[in-house]
Amino acid sequence: MQTRYLSITFAIALGFLSQPTLRVAAQSPEARRAMKQQQQAQQQMQQRMREIAESQAELPTDPQLLTLHKEFVAKAEKLATEFERKKQFEKAREVYESLVRLVPSNTAAEQALQRILGNQAMQDKKLVDVQANQGWQDSGASLVEGMPVRIGIKGTWKVVYETGPGGIEIPEEMRPKDGRIKLGSLIAVIASSPKELEDGKPMLLSDGKDFIAEKSGRLFLRMFDIDPSDNDGKIYVLIQSTFE
Repeated sequence: MQTRYLSITFAIALGFLSQPTLRVAAQSPEARRAMKQQQQAQQQMQQRMREIAESQAELPTDPQLLTLHKEFVAKAEKLATEFERKKQFEKAREVYESLVRLVPSNTAAEQALQRILGNQAMQDKKLVDVQANQGWQDSGASLVEGMPVRIGIKGTWKVVYETGPGGIEIPEEMRPKDGRIKLGSLIAVIASSPKELEDGKPMLLSDGKDFIAEKSGRLFLRMFDIDPSDNDGKIYVLIQSTFE
């Protein structure tokens, strides 16, 4: 019987995205999950703003004290702007939080604080290459539970198998529970131990995908394949989040 060779090339969308983009139908499971994750991140930010607003102080009534108060606010606003310019977001956040507490209905400070909280959510970046012919690979990114994660992907890789005309059947125990995961897909697991890596449920990654880290731990990446050793190529993955 003549042996045939099956060669499959998977092309991953080119270019990293600077903003999250949903590229699936609005009613698809992936779109609903992404929308829910974005809502959770927004709710966390709103909760933080509510906590700050509840601790706001009243403005002083004494004219001299009010003058000193205004002078302090002006200097604090200048300091916060300087911290933000230098990308010292944690220091800028502390100043803006103080301004929001000290000055009721300070719209400018509230908007700046929301901007800082958004920047902090994606302040860390890591670019890694994922080899097609290896198993789980440590991305080096330690994710924080509850923080949003943004993924950008660039590159291509090949899945190569030697097979007869009957093709290849994936063993039942190795078939992913997520039906969207195909042979050659980029998958990921968040794990803090070898057991978690072995038992963890893989999630499908795609270019422009946003998700909320369900737990803290290292992000591991690989191609989904029974035996990756004969595969070829690599893809580049940009991970943006707040790392531990």
